[in-house]
Formats: sequence, structure tokens, C-alpha cells
Amino acid sequence: MSKLFILLMFVFAFDANAQETGLDFPGSSSVSSTMRFKFSDPHTNGLPIYGPSGRGVTYIWQAYPRQQSGYYTAFFWGNDDGQNNLNTFLWTSNGGADSYYGAHPYPQSPPQGSTHFWEVSVEQNDYVNGIVEYNRWHTQALRVWEDSSGQKHHEFYWDLPNTDAAHRVIRTSPSSWGNVNPPAPALTWGDAPWAPGNEVWNGVLRGIQIYSDSLSLPDILSEIDSPMSTTSGANSIWYLNTDPTPNDIGDKSGQGNNPTWVGSARPALWSSASSSIPKPPTIVDP
Repeated sequence: MSKLFILLMFVFAFDANAQETGLDFPGSSSVSSTMRFKFSDPHTNGLPIYGPSGRGVTYIWQAYPRQQSGYYTAFFWGNDDGQNNLNTFLWTSNGGADSYYGAHPYPQSPPQGSTHFWEVSVEQNDYVNGIVEYNRWHTQALRVWEDSSGQKHHEFYWDLPNTDAAHRVIRTSPSSWGNVNPPAPALTWGDAPWAPGNEVWNGVLRGIQIYSDSLSLPDILSEIDSPMSTTSGANSIWYLNTDPTPNDIGDKSGQGNNPTWVGSARPALWSSASSSIPKPPTIVDP
């Protein structure tokens, strides 16, 4: 038996037994304070809200939503000053908010509806398209960028590899939006910093990849299948942790952009080896 054959058998055996992990958030009804992690001041570390010089940001993640009443948070780029109230989220002189976005489920009958649409949250509005299916995996991506006229673009693909109009939420914001950083810029995952404990994700989040550029759809699909496999992906990777655990949300991209937990509450560990939840889908670039 050749050494090459033995090596290949070892690699295949390792891949077959590879364990996938994720963060299993319990939902708002089980959290009294907050359950979130955040990247503080991303704009000073290569991730302005719409990317360096407006070139864009691309977020990729895998989501397994369980049903709950009310709101969910996958993530927000916005203000997180630790004061945990809406007053400081509405920080502009006219009593509004500027420079934030997020992508998550939104109640069909807010605020306490138990069925949801997929949404882009921006401009203090909720732009929706597509009904949330619970208890199954979704591979998702949000890409944002600023065009030459100053308009801000948001494209949320909530069930990749589907990219048709029925499987995306698109919002183009006016040039007046998103030009001033909030008082405490942060990229926050798992809970809303202005309503802590009230918008906690219910289900699993994993497969997190962040790029400081607006990737093309073919590149997004390739990056899902193999991170940093494309030129644009390798050149713009900002954060990578496809198998996060409650004790390890550190950056595996080599860029050193490590988030921190807010408070002491942690999600449970989800593991493909010990859970009946189906494995996340494998996305192959068509």
C-alpha cells in the first residue's frame, strides 16, 4: 500500500469525522440581561460601515432559526455604547438614528408576532421579503456598499444558493443616510444593544465570514464553499470563524479582529456530532 494512498485515506477519514460547531442562542424568553458579542470600533480596524472608501462589506453566515414571538438579532453594525437603551441608539440631534443596518427575521405582526419575514433593518424601517422557515438551516449573505452618488446599497440573500428576487431583500438608501459614525460604533451579534434581552436570536449561528469589500455573487458562493478561495475573498477577509464555540469566537483569518462577549451570559454549544439538527448545506459554486 503506497504512502500516498495511506495519506489520502487519513484525510478522508478526518473530513468524514470533522465536527461542526456553532452558537446556540436560547431566544429572548430565556435571557434576562443580554447575550451578545461585539467588535468594538470596527471603523478604526478596516471595517467602516460601508467598507473602506465605500467599497463595501460582505457578511456570510449560517442560521438555524427556531420560532419565537417578537424580534431576533443576527447582527447589527451600529451604536453599542453599553447603556442598553433606545435613547442612546436614537443619538442624532433630531432624535433619530443614522449609520446602522442589520439582517434578521422580523415579526409579521410586530411587536410580538410569532411568524416572521426576512428583513433588512435600516433607516429606522424594516424592509422585508420572504417568509421565515423555522427549524432548518439557511446559508445567508448581506453585502452593502456606497455608490458614486453616495447612495447606500443593501442586498440580503437569505437562502443561498438561491439568488432570485423571491429569495432576497434589497434596499437602496439615500445619500443622506449613513455618513456619520454613531457615538460608539460596533458590530454586534446575537442581541440588540438598545433592547438587551428582548431581541435575542433563537437558534444557531455559525459559519461567520466577514469581508471588507462587496464580493460578487459567484465569489460569495465560492467563499462559502472554501473561505479565501477567491482573489477578492483572500484580499478582503476581515474575520473568519466558521465553527465558533462559546469559549472561542476568535478570528481565524489571521487579521486579528477578535470580538468580545458583553456580560456573562453565553449561548450553548451546538455540535453536529451531538445534535439532531440537520447539518448545514454545502454550497457549491455553480
